Amino acid sequence: MDPFRLVIPPAILDAMLAHARAELPSECVGFLAGTIADGVGTVTQCLPLVNELASPTEFRTEPRSVFAAYKAMRAAGTDVLVVYHSHPTSAPVPSRKDVAQNTYGPDVAWVIVGLAGDEPEVRAWWLSETGYREATIV
Repeated sequence: MDPFRLVIPPAILDAMLAHARAELPSECVGFLAGTIADGVGTVTQCLPLVNELASPTEFRTEPRSVFAAYKAMRAAGTDVLVVYHSHPTSAPVPSRKDVAQNTYGPDVAWVIVGLAGDEPEVRAWWLSETGYREATIV
């Protein structure tokens, strides 16, 4: 069973897609933050982070951007619901690196934006220490 049902409003989805496109050819990374009530995680903030590797195949969050994101979440009374990043040239499916990098545990979803096709493809995942399973985005 999923920790919560993930609700991403269209404006937040658009902001995340804009961030992914703006970072091309590198991967983007960011947080989607919000609140959880009655098993529903509603995203209210898109918080782009800096990929200090500026790489098309991996990311590492720059600490100052993470600090600023947590400060914004504290001010808004929200929590990290999603870690998002892009795959500029591949499908939006977690890689071995993605699974290995999951330091947020099983209660934070991962959203990957695939930019390999004509239109972006967005998929969500629940990651564990050994693998992943798809999450539903509402």
